[in-house]
Amino acid sequence: MKTVIKATLLLVLTGLASACSTDPLIVDKNWVPKRMVGYVSELEPGYYGAKLTRVVFRNGREMKADLVELQFIGQLSARNKPPFNIFAGRRCHDCESNLSIYIHSPGDGRLKKKAKRYRYPGRVYSHVNGALVEDSRAFFGDCLAGRSPGIVVWFVRTRLDLPNWVEKVDIVESTGRSLDVSEIEAPVPPIDGTLKLVEEGRCREIPKRLMSTEP
Repeated sequence: MKTVIKATLLLVLTGLASACSTDPLIVDKNWVPKRMVGYVSELEPGYYGAKLTRVVFRNGREMKADLVELQFIGQLSARNKPPFNIFAGRRCHDCESNLSIYIHSPGDGRLKKKAKRYRYPGRVYSHVNGALVEDSRAFFGDCLAGRSPGIVVWFVRTRLDLPNWVEKVDIVESTGRSLDVSEIEAPVPPIDGTLKLVEEGRCREIPKRLMSTEP
């Protein structure tokens, strides 16, 4: 077991602190993760459970997360509590759970495994027949006309569990104390306006990846 503990994953966010000091999309640099340390939970002396992550922020505060492969993406503003941090992570180690987006304020305590998760952007292929079933792009910041500057927005083209392709836009917006989730179906707003805001530095795209559906 000592070997397992020594092999615990240590992720140091190289250069993140200096980059965040001038990043216009960082709401509060004090609540940017300085490092994220993987560890194995100890249920009781000598008995070990799941792999988890301890997040240490620049202000020295810590938050535990019941997730693995945690990555910091950005922030949304909050009111009377730390900002909502945007993370990517998985619910379990060496399992068939896809990487997902989580939006969570450290002021709300531990980031639990049962916390609401959102699709990670990219192409999703069926694990049954290899067919493309979803293609999406995601952005955060001031990304959509008529919305607050604190949103995460997904432009989605999907036929997952549907007979035909459907286009929609999913939005998570900070209300200050909580998050408001909404959806826009046809006609969906064109992505061109969002891409223009990316060019202006007011909005940022979350990198896409290739995935397969979960069994």
